[in-house]
Amino acid sequence: LPQPLPAPSDEGRALVARFVASDKVAIVAMESCEFCWTIFKLLRAIGVRYTVLNFDALEYAPNNLGNVIRASVQELTGAVTFPQVFVNGEFIGGAADACIKWKKGELQPLLEAAGATAADGEWNGYKGDPFEFLPKWMTKNPLRSK
Repeated sequence: LPQPLPAPSDEGRALVARFVASDKVAIVAMESCEFCWTIFKLLRAIGVRYTVLNFDALEYAPNNLGNVIRASVQELTGAVTFPQVFVNGEFIGGAADACIKWKKGELQPLLEAAGATAADGEWNGYKGDPFEFLPKWMTKNPLRSK
């Protein structure tokens, strides 16, 4: 059974706050998370630079810091799934949320307002369905158009 998370700490809260403020697009993620890979692939496709904090990385293993980070970001957002995506310091949801926002034309203005756009100003010409980046085992997902 999964072990309970430690309580959020001042150290964890401060680390998360600094990280979220560190870039126009900041993502708290896990190295081994297919949904995290979804948002990375979408952002690369549209030419948006981002910064990642992988709380399951070895560097955060000492003193269980990775789980303290996880507990602290969950406390901040109220979300328990990952990735957790921040644009201009604001939590916008996870990978599926970002894909839905893209399809509705809602993510583009958030990224533009943050100054997080592709160098060409045209989202690298991306015209695809962002759900193409979901894990392939989700091919029956009704959100997919392909």
